[in-house]
Amino acid sequence: MEIILNEYHKKVNAEKKASVAYWKLHPRSRKESLRRLKLLREQRLANLSNW
Repeated sequence: MEIILNEYHKKVNAEKKASVAYWKLHPRSRKESLRRLKLLREQRLANLSNW
């Protein structure tokens, strides 16, 4: 079975490749990564506490 990509999928794939290339050149520091993880955990807890 041959995979056929339409224009939307080609566009999304190109955007993802560009994003990966950018982050390879500009990696986050450990401190920034931990800060973002902390924020995500806080948001998740706040979201779950509303249930």
